[in-house]
Amino acid sequence: MYKMKETAKNNAVHRSPFEHALATVEDWMVIFAGFVVLGLMFSVTLDVILRSLFSFPLPNSYEYMELGMVFVVYLGAAKVQGEKRHIAIDAAVRALPLRVGAFMDLFGCLVGLVLMAAIGWLGASAAWNSFLTSEYIGSVAHVPVLPARLALLCGVLVLSLRLLLDIWRYARFIVKPHGSLPAAKGHL
Repeated sequence: MYKMKETAKNNAVHRSPFEHALATVEDWMVIFAGFVVLGLMFSVTLDVILRSLFSFPLPNSYEYMELGMVFVVYLGAAKVQGEKRHIAIDAAVRALPLRVGAFMDLFGCLVGLVLMAAIGWLGASAAWNSFLTSEYIGSVAHVPVLPARLALLCGVLVLSLRLLLDIWRYARFIVKPHGSLPAAKGHL
């Protein structure tokens, strides 16, 4: 456990300017996503109060929730990857040598990068289509879809950069095992 904390501490201290900039962007994206969550909570609370007390639901609250969740999920994904806070069942991996575990993490990052590339490609196409057609959802108020599509693209781009950085670190560790793993918060 001590070695894990020491590795995470060393990674935090010896960050390149790119890593520092990427972590700053991730932090701001998470803060923005937090404000979106706050707005969604306020919207749902207001909708429940208006619906139960006055039989008057908040117009388009479902649509705002639907689009708001895109902000929350995609703007927070890179930060979760950077801190290695995603859900992981690593009981079997802990018993393996560190290089084998790093290889498995490298493979996972490669698969994630391919998936993010596909999501980014399709998301960019959908965002461009939304821009051209002024796409909206909702029957009462016209809620534009483009901001959520742009948030998806922003989140996918930053997550892809984080995955590329992790791929580089895992590959470097596999080749030279005395280097540092892309570990944070005690992961690996």
